[in-house]
This record gives sequence, structure tokens and C-alpha cells, in this order.
Amino acid sequence: ILGCLTVVTFFGASDSDETESVMKLLWDLINPGTDSSIERKDSPAVLTAMISAWSFLLFTIDGWGLSHKNWQGAITYFSNILDSNNEAICAAACEALALVFESNCLEKFSSKTKDSNKELKDDIIKQLRSRLSETGNERISSQDPRTGFNSASVALDFLEVLI
Repeated sequence: ILGCLTVVTFFGASDSDETESVMKLLWDLINPGTDSSIERKDSPAVLTAMISAWSFLLFTIDGWGLSHKNWQGAITYFSNILDSNNEAICAAACEALALVFESNCLEKFSSKTKDSNKELKDDIIKQLRSRLSETGNERISSQDPRTGFNSASVALDFLEVLI
């Protein structure tokens, strides 16, 4: 269902506002606020699919057109789940963070000031390095079993280039 929603949005949305409204729906499922009636009972596979769908839609729109109010705290949320024991969730979070940083609109995704964006990137890079060093001898387990692709490693490389 998530894949269908994402594809229909990708091909059917007439503008970035429509895409962003679907992203907001996904975000409310990914990260239900404290005032939300949604209770997190999703499997790791469903959470991974939601994060991947959200990331895909983020990739399709111009970051400058995003609303400031919808995405505050996204960087904090994704960096917190980098420590997840589930490799798929961690990989999805890495990909989402890389796309957020690539958008060059960090102020829309973080409650921190522009001056602390460099610090924010440094903190996430340290977190990814730590994650990769923990799985250093178990490198195969941190790769996608279908492709051999290691999202954490690629995200780290990407973020280091951005700095």
C-alpha cells in the first residue's frame, strides 16, 4: 500500500504541495507526535517502508518549497533511530538523512540554528562512524542482503563530501 501511495503521488501529484501533503501523512505515521492518537505497533519492515517512501518523495521535490513547520525535528528523529538494532531501519534512516542534507535546507528539518548545521553534520558523521565501527567485523550483516549495498557506509561517504 505504501509503495502504491508513493507511486501514485510521484506520477499523479500536480505540484509539490500535493507531494508534501502525502509526505506529511507518511511523517505522521513514521513519527506520531505526543498529542497523536496513533500508537506505534508497526513491524520494522513497515517502518522501513514508510521511511523509504517518505525519502523517495523528498527526493522528488525541491527542498526550498518545503514548509518549515512540517519537518522540524526530522534530523533528530532519524539520527536517533540510527542506533536501532534493525539494520533495515538504520539503512532507511541513513538514506533519509543523506537526502535531507543534500536538500541544503537543514533549517526546515532541524530546530537548530544555521550556525549549528556544521555541528549537526559532524554529530551525525560521528554517529555513523561509530555505527560502522561496531559492525566492522560483521560488515556483511550491515549490508542489504539483496544488493550487498551498505547504506550507512555510503551515507557517511556522502556526508563527508558535503563538509
